[in-house]
Amino acid sequence: MSLTMVMFRSFVPPLGALLLAATQAGAQGVLIDKSEIRFVSKQMGVNVEGRFRKWKANIVFVPKDLDRSKADLEIDLGSIDLASEESETELKRPLWFDTSKFPVAKFVSSSIRNVGPDKYEVAGALTIKGVTKDAVVPFALKKDASGNSLAEGNFTLKRLDYRVGEKEWADTETVANDVIVRVRMVLPPVQG
Repeated sequence: MSLTMVMFRSFVPPLGALLLAATQAGAQGVLIDKSEIRFVSKQMGVNVEGRFRKWKANIVFVPKDLDRSKADLEIDLGSIDLASEESETELKRPLWFDTSKFPVAKFVSSSIRNVGPDKYEVAGALTIKGVTKDAVVPFALKKDASGNSLAEGNFTLKRLDYRVGEKEWADTETVANDVIVRVRMVLPPVQG
């Protein structure tokens, strides 16, 4: 796998995970072992997939009072998983995530709104590499066989908006600007 592919794969914004997690039920927590934040980018026209192994979420979801709901997420950018140690190391360097200066990406919600039956959007501020931009993440909510709440969604972000892949890596013919972030958040049933 080329260095470009590795670097691009490591750029996955955490916004999706936070947004989806925020839409679960109550402050009952996120089942991290069943939840995931994945991403897909393109390098020279070929899909490159990856994920983040470490992240945390602070979620409060009150479906009947969305004004009280919130979703805050923090992703450890050094936990990027591309199945290539060389690529993962490269993505931590200054031209990509620069994890020595910017170890985490953050999403802080400003609102959650219902847009249809079991469909929501979380809006907020996404910060990656010291750059903060507004972001909206759509997601669908359902229950699994165990009664857990499952929030799934995806959104596209522009890596160059966050200075991810600078200088020679800014060429979007080599590494596409669009990164699809796929989030799956599982929350246990609310007790009581």
